[in-house]
This record gives sequence, structure tokens and C-alpha cells, in this order.
Amino acid sequence: MNLDWIVKAADARWIVKPEKEMEVSWIASDLGEVRPGCLYLELMPDSAAEAVAKGATAVISDRPCDGLGVPCAVSDGAPYDTLCRIASWYRRQFHTRIITIAGADGKTTVREMLYRILSEEQKTSRTRWELTGDLGVPETLLGLDADDRCAVVEMGFTTPGSFERLGKICRPSAAIITGIGSAHLGSFGNKETILKERMSLTRAMSSNDPVILCADDPMLYNLAGDVSGDVLYYGIETPCDVNGKIISSERDATVMDVSCYGKTTRIRLQMPGIGNCYNALAAFAAAVLMGVPETTIQRVLERFRPLPGRLSLMTTSMGVTIIDDSWTSTPESVREAADYFAKFDGKRKIAVLGEMEDLGNTAASAHRAAGRRIAQAGADIILVCGEHAAEVAEGAAPYSRTRVQVFQSPEEIAQYLRTDRRNGDVLLFKGGRKSRLETVIRYVYHDRDLRRAETNG
Repeated sequence: MNLDWIVKAADARWIVKPEKEMEVSWIASDLGEVRPGCLYLELMPDSAAEAVAKGATAVISDRPCDGLGVPCAVSDGAPYDTLCRIASWYRRQFHTRIITIAGADGKTTVREMLYRILSEEQKTSRTRWELTGDLGVPETLLGLDADDRCAVVEMGFTTPGSFERLGKICRPSAAIITGIGSAHLGSFGNKETILKERMSLTRAMSSNDPVILCADDPMLYNLAGDVSGDVLYYGIETPCDVNGKIISSERDATVMDVSCYGKTTRIRLQMPGIGNCYNALAAFAAAVLMGVPETTIQRVLERFRPLPGRLSLMTTSMGVTIIDDSWTSTPESVREAADYFAKFDGKRKIAVLGEMEDLGNTAASAHRAAGRRIAQAGADIILVCGEHAAEVAEGAAPYSRTRVQVFQSPEEIAQYLRTDRRNGDVLLFKGGRKSRLETVIRYVYHDRDLRRAETNG
């Protein structure tokens, strides 16, 4: 792209103007992404000089940036606002159909399912694994190229008002909202506010752009009158546009019939849990709207396997079974993990629990419920750390079979497990991002000894 165009899009002004017209093929907003010949947008204060040393050939900053030896421009306001202005302008250069995904649980799995389905038919891009929070959407948009027919963009909660703003930057062609749930109650206060925030991303959509909602979430059902676009519902318990009927459910696979527009497709998911059925239905609904044949959707979904940290089943050479559900933790996902844990028999059933984050004044009761649910699932031992570990222990207390041990940190749990590993153990790891339980798994069992469990499919 022409550097002068980008500076204008950023609403910036030259401090040191290039002697001749310049083009850049990459915009970096993080030092780790700097490439030779790129434009560096300085989000981290006083990092421009290091970016230039790494090869950046131009800089946009919110402070005087002369003396760097490269062309530089200054923009008013917060650097993040500048990034969003550039991303919004860049997105308008393409006719790419953008599908945004928001919701309490399942966003990343739906994103990956839909990306793989759409990629079978046309060139598609998606939010990269490492892009989360405020930077995820603008960075994803800046990664578009002229050949992209579709882009699947995951949108996570940040601050009030962020969804409407990011929606205006994306200008989605379709939006999926997987559910409201209890996540982020601490930041937003109540579910009604969370609903309002998530639905605000649809304000940037035109009247014929589809909004795909889960019919089995009572807060999302019957919202059609509050959405300017067309609403398509998917669900299992509620009759709707894309209906799933679970035919059989095993420990490592689920068979589901999907009815859509008068046609029924049987899908054999090599994934456990009802949550993954909902994820598959969301991806199915969006793919149908994008014109993908049902046979292609079926083929891709039947090849799909759980993503790391999301009810991913692993084994070790010692005969230990590990259920890795460590990516995130909400009251809803804890219930599903407990239901899955209940299907296992082992010499010992051990649950390693971390903190459920950002639950506000519901945190204590939610952690008590988690302890109770995990104990009911047959846990012999619960190893728990975090601010609300005592509440987990309190919830499990009525169940004499279950012994609870409280630790100060995930590292202490890892040290304990290193000294007490037994053949035939079944371990569930469940916690939020701050708990870092995936590092516990790899410290105790080592990557070279971990392997994905074989499925029956």
C-alpha cells in the first residue's frame, strides 16, 4: 500500500516526509511483528527506535518521532484509535465477506470449524490464534488480501462499547452469537448488559445481513424484532431453522442429525459434549448461508478434532488419561466438563481446578457450585488453587468420597502431581487463563509423553 494513503487514513501528519513515494507491504504494531520494510505503528511508548533498528522503514506515533532516520508521522489521540482508523480504511479496500463470532463459550472452536469449512470452497482468512482482546480485530483486518473471499473474525469482550466500535470497523456480512452466559459478569454487572453489548455489533450491519443466534439460550430467543438484519436460529431443544438431534453420545464421539431447510444431514462428530454439538450447529448454519453444500460441511465437521485445551483427550505411556479443558473456565463450561468427567472410570479420578475469572459478586456461589458438580462427577481428589479455592472445597464438602487439597499456586499443584503419578489415573484440568493449567500438564507429563487419545470414529 502507498504510505501516503495510510498516513491519511490514520489522520496523521508528516513530521519527516519521505523524499519520494513509498510503499509498504506490512504494518506492525508490536515489536515481535516488525519485518524489514514495514510501517511501525507505535503502540508501546518509546519503542520506535528499536523497531527501526529491526528494519521498519517508517513510523507513525502519537509523539514527536523525528531523529529516527526514517519517515515518520504523528497522529492525535490514542495509538489504538489510529490502528482502528487504518484497519477500517483497509477493510474498505476489499469486498471480503466477514463473519464475526461472539459469545460466552465456543467462539474459537466455531471460528476454526467455519474457517475450515469455508476454505474448502474459497480462499478464507481468520483471526490468528495469538490475537485476542482489542488488537485481534484490527490486526486480523490488516491481514486481508485481495484473494480473500471470506474472513472469520473472533470478537472477545474488552470494555463496554467495544463491540459496537469493532463492528463498525469490520462491517460484518454475518454475525454469530453463541450465547450470553456468565462470563464477564464482574465487568458488566448483569447478563442484560452483556446481551446489549454483544448485540451492539449488529448495528453496523445492513438490513439483509444475517445474525445467527442460539435458540436454546433464553436471552437470545425471540430477539428477531430487536435486530435489524435477518435472524437465523440454531439449537437442539428448541424447534428452529437449523435443528440438531443427538442420536448417540459416547465418551469421544457424538452422532447428530442436522435438519436445515427441509434436508437432514447426519454428522458423526469425533468430539465429546453437547457444547461441541452447538459449536457444530453454529458453523453449519453460517456455512449454509455462505452457500457451502451440506456434503462439504459434513465432511469437514467429521474430520474436526477438539482444539487444545477444549475437552481435548490425551493419554500417556503410563496409562494416565488427561482431559485438557484448561483454555477457559465459566460456570457453564464447568458443568459440561463435569458431565464429561463423569463418563470416565479410573483407579483415581483427579480434578485440577483453577479460578473462574471476572464473575463479580457471583464468584463465590459459582465456585461452590463447581466444587459440588465435580464431586458429583465422581472425583476422588480435587486439587484447587486461586482466590476462591475455599469455596470449591466448601461445595465439595458434603461428598465424603471426595478429598479436596488447596494450593497457593498452579506451580505447587504441579510439584505435588510430580510426586504422585499412578497408572490408570484420570485427570481433568479446568481453569481460566490466569491459572495456566496447560503448563502444569506439560511440566508433570512432558510433551514427548503426551499423545492424543484415539477415537472410535
